[in-house]
Amino acid sequence: MKRSLLAMCATLALGFGLSAPASAVTADSHASCSGLAGASRAGQPGAEAEVQFGIQAEAAASGIPPGAIEGEFSRLHQGSAEVCLD
Repeated sequence: MKRSLLAMCATLALGFGLSAPASAVTADSHASCSGLAGASRAGQPGAEAEVQFGIQAEAAASGIPPGAIEGEFSRLHQGSAEVCLD
């Protein structure tokens, strides 16, 4: 059990370490607004966490699950992060 968990963690770390960081410049214009917005925050430490905490707070205040907000945003395909976030 410990070996398989260690192997999985090592594989994930290696995969993340070798993959190129996402950026808004290279993001596919056919990507969802969720993907485009996430790529636009690449390289900004804590930016994604701040967004996720905001979604959690908004969902709690509205009495809905956070996935309802995230799902709606993920279904949008508007071509650029700027348009999605406007």
